Amino acid sequence: MTRKKLNMRAGDTVRVIAGNYAGAQGQVLRTIPSRGLVVVQDVNMRKHHKRPVANAKGGITEGGIVTYEEPISASNVMLVCPQCDEPARVRRQRDADGTIERICRRCDNPIPTAG
Repeated sequence: MTRKKLNMRAGDTVRVIAGNYAGAQGQVLRTIPSRGLVVVQDVNMRKHHKRPVANAKGGITEGGIVTYEEPISASNVMLVCPQCDEPARVRRQRDADGTIERICRRCDNPIPTAG
């Protein structure tokens, strides 16, 4: 399987443009480039019911309902430019020193790397 290039990284702000959470905005918590997925904070929330389990030391790990973010397709989110504060397409530009910089296609300003 080939690795897909994603225009977003952990810490970037994105807006969901398709699906059940269309219009929601949040931070990227992590990316899964091999599957083309991103995990966005407070988007696509799921609940998992955990049973209490006895561990090896004689204690019991607590059960309950765990809420977590499920990954969504990277094609359903769009990077939000910090300068124009709108979702924008991104192009890549290689600087003279060889570093790759992300450029907003809407306002032609560089998008800083989060983190």
